[in-house]
Amino acid sequence: MDSAAVRRLFQASFPDVESEDPVEYFGEIGSAVDALVYGWLYWPKLVELHGAVFLALNGDDEAYIAERLAAAIAASRDEPRGSWAEAVDSFNFFELEYLFGVRPASGDLQEDVVRQLGSLLVETWSARLASAYPDRRFSVTLQLADESLMLATRVQVTQTTPPLQPPAGWSLSVS
Repeated sequence: MDSAAVRRLFQASFPDVESEDPVEYFGEIGSAVDALVYGWLYWPKLVELHGAVFLALNGDDEAYIAERLAAAIAASRDEPRGSWAEAVDSFNFFELEYLFGVRPASGDLQEDVVRQLGSLLVETWSARLASAYPDRRFSVTLQLADESLMLATRVQVTQTTPPLQPPAGWSLSVS
């Protein structure tokens, strides 16, 4: 996270706060309730299913992910599938501007905000995963928007070691 960029973003977003220090903003514009609401974002719940770790950012994630994985495993018997790691990775990327129900107008300021938030999430999610799974390694990366693929700026989480092992029933191709 670029502290100078964050300071400029805060000053542009909250011109009534007279501070050069971004740390002072939370006491001026936020509350303890605001902090609690966003706690899940910075230290997310983790769900482990079939030996894979998933970040839980949407509420009833465990049931939702388990249901989708069960359907994918069952379908893999009848139609070609990619690798198990690709399936897991498809759950562990998060387009940042879509994490929030209120979407500000797009523009240069919004792109900078999303980029700085993404950088912060890369740091905190990396720490969260390392803390919860010290015997595993994860890649947590910020990927900038790609309009040609219609993808917004996102954070991708991938387990790098040990390699993910497909669950029983996962088939890479039609038999």
